[in-house]
Amino acid sequence: MGKIYRYSIGYDIVRGFVKTAHRLFYRKIIVTGKENIPKDRPVIFAPNHQNALMDPLALVCTLPSQIIYLARADIFKSATNRPFLRFLKIIPVYRIRDGVENLGKNEKTFQQTIEILQHNTPLCLFPEARHTDKRSLLPLKKAVPRIAFQAEESGGLGKDLVIIPVGIYYSDYQEPQSILQINYGKPLQVSKFLSSYRENPQRAQLELRDALRAKLSPLMIDIRDTEHYELYETIRLLYRKTMLKEENLSPRSWKNRFRADQLTVQKLEAAAREDDSFLQLLLDKVQRYEALQHEQKIKEDALEKNLLTLAQAIFTGAGFLLTSPVVVFGWLHHALPHYLLKNHVNNKIEDSQMRSSFYFVLGMLAFSAMYVVGLLTLGRLFPGWWKVLYLLAMPLSGVFTYRLIRSWKIFRNRLRLRFGLPKEKQKLLLDSRQEIISFCQKAFSAQKQ
Repeated sequence: MGKIYRYSIGYDIVRGFVKTAHRLFYRKIIVTGKENIPKDRPVIFAPNHQNALMDPLALVCTLPSQIIYLARADIFKSATNRPFLRFLKIIPVYRIRDGVENLGKNEKTFQQTIEILQHNTPLCLFPEARHTDKRSLLPLKKAVPRIAFQAEESGGLGKDLVIIPVGIYYSDYQEPQSILQINYGKPLQVSKFLSSYRENPQRAQLELRDALRAKLSPLMIDIRDTEHYELYETIRLLYRKTMLKEENLSPRSWKNRFRADQLTVQKLEAAAREDDSFLQLLLDKVQRYEALQHEQKIKEDALEKNLLTLAQAIFTGAGFLLTSPVVVFGWLHHALPHYLLKNHVNNKIEDSQMRSSFYFVLGMLAFSAMYVVGLLTLGRLFPGWWKVLYLLAMPLSGVFTYRLIRSWKIFRNRLRLRFGLPKEKQKLLLDSRQEIISFCQKAFSAQKQ
């Protein structure tokens, strides 16, 4: 069996297919900081972990390198899985829960990682060692520092090893056509901690772990107050438009929206430190607002926009009507596998953070099969190059249809808000929302003084 760090043409062929599906799966993929990745030095990537398989795919599909991943050993239990996992360039790490008798096998893994880094092949492991369903950075484990120090001490790296923190952000963890942002941070030079490591290995591992955390947290949305997590999430979205305006940031840029969300979280944390009653008062206002939302069946994505005028409603409705043939085409080619997969994943997968991964992998196979069936059946009606156009139209129409259906739901909600609610109820809802924004503005502005 060949060395896992050797170039694999088969891997790149499969990656090309996966990368296409990955690009179609997301509405937009934003990558920042790629200039921070050195081209001629050994690298360990250390991303936050919030979305199961979609997290490593974020790196696989945005970097040219064939990265080697370390993953928990239990997925290697099946003899059938092992060759497939090796093909995907994944090697096992054993934990106590995998059996104390297996911990000794980690020495083989660590020796393998040293060899990988000595050949300038990038390595990736998730420093949190597990994923979470919240936009929070979990406590980091010592696996990354341990491997980094062992590799640096082994020789052959020329004290060039760096750790690249990677912040991964999803606008929605489970829904297709969401926003994915990958932020590659400034490199962390391992050699700067070597003298400390030689004096006290345990202390140096903690120092490097804490330095990694300090670099990783600013690359993501990191809500540290777990007790009030849902409140932070609500305000992050509700206050975004106001924060963008206050910071003179263009609302069209998703990078700016991400930055606005970070600032909102930071200001909420500061307000909570300055006033012990702030979060409770804010929570009371949010609960009243959410009760009104529930009562009137109006969602936040309709309330964040300006009220529709009659002309806007007619014009937008006409637009939906004109695009309906494309929607019908896209729905016919995607509805059956989509709803079957959604139903299966939501009912069978208990870990909510695994659902988008299962949907992506199964959907990639199911939709591909659907396109082949369509080409072999309806495609026979088209001559020559029209078959190629038909094949391309199938996935693109699916993306367009999914986006348009979501837009229609928001538009329908906006219609209800503008024309379906009595004026007094409409005013009560909008005033409640504005009360929250004004309350936050007052608290945030006090921080500047």
